[in-house]
Amino acid sequence: MSDFINNPAPDSNAAPQQPVNPFRLIEEQLSKEATNAVRGVYGVVGVAAVVLGAALLFWPVKILSVMAIVLGIYFVVSGVIRIVSAIVGMGLPSGWRVLDIFVGLLLAIGGVVILKNAALSGAAVAVLVTMTVGLGWLIEGIMAIAESWRAPSSGWAVLYAVISIIAGIVVLVSPFSSTAFLILFSGISLIVMGVSATIRAFVFGKANRAKKS
Repeated sequence: MSDFINNPAPDSNAAPQQPVNPFRLIEEQLSKEATNAVRGVYGVVGVAAVVLGAALLFWPVKILSVMAIVLGIYFVVSGVIRIVSAIVGMGLPSGWRVLDIFVGLLLAIGGVVILKNAALSGAAVAVLVTMTVGLGWLIEGIMAIAESWRAPSSGWAVLYAVISIIAGIVVLVSPFSSTAFLILFSGISLIVMGVSATIRAFVFGKANRAKKS
């Protein structure tokens, strides 16, 4: 009886509690300077994503060539650093020193070859990324099938696994046609995300400002 008095039954006519959005609370607690900084980040990211997505749709060869040039420069720099470290490093066994120099030479030579054939290397980079995505889908599908027995709705898990495996096999069997699809999909996705981030830059903090006024 005392428990019933101390803890009365909840009022059925009371208004249901609305779920609390933690992001909205954080947005309302930010200062004006912090809000402007967040809006600036949203704007920069949004514009960059739109530009990169449009470039990927209209000039995919140039974008892939730039990626190949960056990769070639990375290989050259990494190879030179490995060679220098192997030469000046103290206490390294002679076998490890020779192996580091050999690997560094291979990296540097590979980087020079990539830089001399940027257009061809760009296509190779695209195919390599596409095949990596296909292999990832294949492995993810196999793992999903292996773990489907623990899922509450194993039917959907198996369906997802089968689709993932089929998509991975298709990408691995025909990487060139799949590369074109992935470039198109990536470009459209970047544009959509960029537009969303740009809109967010204009909207962020306005509700809090209107509430304070």
